[in-house]
Amino acid sequence: MILALAAAGCASPDGGQADTVLPTGTPIPETVPAPLPVPQPRRSHTLTAVGPHELLMTGGLTYVANSAAWLGDTWTFSTLHGTWDQSGNVSVRGQHTVATSGDTTLLFGGYAGTDFVYGDLRELVFDDWIDIVDAARPSARTGAVMAYDAESELFVLFGGDVSPFDARLPTNETWVLSSATGRWELRSPDISPQPKSEGHPTLFELALVYHEAADRLLLLIGGDELWAYDTDTDTWEERTAPGLDADYMVAAAYHAGIDRLITYGGAPTGRTAETWSYDYAADAWQLIETRNSPG
Repeated sequence: MILALAAAGCASPDGGQADTVLPTGTPIPETVPAPLPVPQPRRSHTLTAVGPHELLMTGGLTYVANSAAWLGDTWTFSTLHGTWDQSGNVSVRGQHTVATSGDTTLLFGGYAGTDFVYGDLRELVFDDWIDIVDAARPSARTGAVMAYDAESELFVLFGGDVSPFDARLPTNETWVLSSATGRWELRSPDISPQPKSEGHPTLFELALVYHEAADRLLLLIGGDELWAYDTDTDTWEERTAPGLDADYMVAAAYHAGIDRLITYGGAPTGRTAETWSYDYAADAWQLIETRNSPG
């Protein structure tokens, strides 16, 4: 009855429509906003900072009714508004790599099951991943890592596994891609890091981060080794090993505010809930004692 009165209104003495007055204490129906879209749960995806207030997530693996399902969706998360927006699709895949220069965001490789490994390079243009064709490109692989050297204006790609979960054939190639020309170049350093397969696929081992103050790419091989790459001299240098309990699946990022490489987590057979920092100038690691942990 209340809704009918609200819709029809009440006649005024002059025959017009008067404002509807609801009885005191009548609850006002609330408009329930439609739920905002959110990504599906997943693993083997990428999450990349692409601006001061935006994170980009692509692909991965989820499970539907206990069956594995590969994903190719792209989502942008706004740290200002706390919302996700879907912003395009790429061929379904996981364990690929994404890096950005700020102006250019690139995706390389990945796999969608043991029978299909990607070797494509794609650039995000608005909401589309455009295939960049170059004859001199890295072979198909998954688990490679890529980061952008801002000083040299080069994307650096290292490693990967050309046959995941099968022969486990890791490569220790170092490739660079010029942001100016869009061309790949295979480098030939005198020594290179050599990923190891310690009872787990090599594609889970690597993390690559650009250290702005040192102007070096820092490569973690699980918790066992740390290497620094100088793009100007094409030189890899082994640094002090982190000595983490974790052998693989370690996450790392560079914190410019304190000039430290920060690592968290990883896995041998169980969870590792430690946070470490690395001082490049001192070539020294320090365990950060935190009051709590993600677990």
